[in-house]
Amino acid sequence: MRIIIINLIIFSLIILFAEIIIRTFKLSQLQGVDRNLLDLESETVLNQRNTEAVIFGIKAYTDKYGFRIPSKDFKYKYSSSILVLGDSVSFGVGVDESKTFVGILRNKINLNIYNASVAGHNIIDYSTLIKDYNQTFKDISKVIVFICLNDVHFEKGVIKNAELREKHNSEIFYIRILKKINIYLRNKSALFVLLKSKFTKVEERHFDLLTDYYNDQNILKKYKNTILEIHNFSKLKKIKVDYVLLPYSYQLKKNCNKEFLRPQKKINEIFSTLKINLFDLTKEFCQEKEKKLFLNYDPVHLSENGHEFVSNLLIEKLNNN
Repeated sequence: MRIIIINLIIFSLIILFAEIIIRTFKLSQLQGVDRNLLDLESETVLNQRNTEAVIFGIKAYTDKYGFRIPSKDFKYKYSSSILVLGDSVSFGVGVDESKTFVGILRNKINLNIYNASVAGHNIIDYSTLIKDYNQTFKDISKVIVFICLNDVHFEKGVIKNAELREKHNSEIFYIRILKKINIYLRNKSALFVLLKSKFTKVEERHFDLLTDYYNDQNILKKYKNTILEIHNFSKLKKIKVDYVLLPYSYQLKKNCNKEFLRPQKKINEIFSTLKINLFDLTKEFCQEKEKKLFLNYDPVHLSENGHEFVSNLLIEKLNNN
């Protein structure tokens, strides 16, 4: 019994030491999302208003609209505003708000920036929200829609309670237990995130899961119709909308070979057919792939370097547009 206890103590110390090393040298990052961040009861999942939550190990704040802001006491000070629509990438998970591309832009332009990005959102949500926010905010002079490759996946990134009730009770139980364990470990252990990423090949797996969607004509048709819906509404309301396309980290690791850029090709074809301008930043990312533009072992979320890189590109492109 004594030997077992000693071995458990040694094992625990090894785990603790590994966790300290990984966090100290930023070899991996936490990936948990506080439950109090998202409002799952609304038809379109939104961020909770006036809340404080830890996302990917970084504290984040939202204002009275549910938009991410730099601090609790932050105040908008301009008469004209930019609305940012996107998912967890433009929300800036894992990075302090001031170091996200939205935060950097906030300090460089004389406009308010409403960061309405929500984890799990896709272009269906953007189409809904641009209409809703147009009614609420009359000071919006421009909308920037950040598109990621997984926007073609139209199911919600969060499992709602109503969806769980449709499953068998035993299945619900196991889903909830496994989900809670996964969420807890992702939120508490950078070592768990590293090991999970290494052994399950997270970046490759995420990319492989979405590529089939770009072969489905029904999905692509729905994608195209939604973009057209946003375009027609913004044209009717005389709202300037810019679309920005961001790549996946796995594509850079594959040297941006054409076979791995098929999703971008399909998206560009859609925008070209609709005669809508798209800022596809894939080429720029491919040219700077050695700069560690993504969080470690993460398929899509940007590092501090990545956010700074995007902010510079946005200032250049948006000023020339």
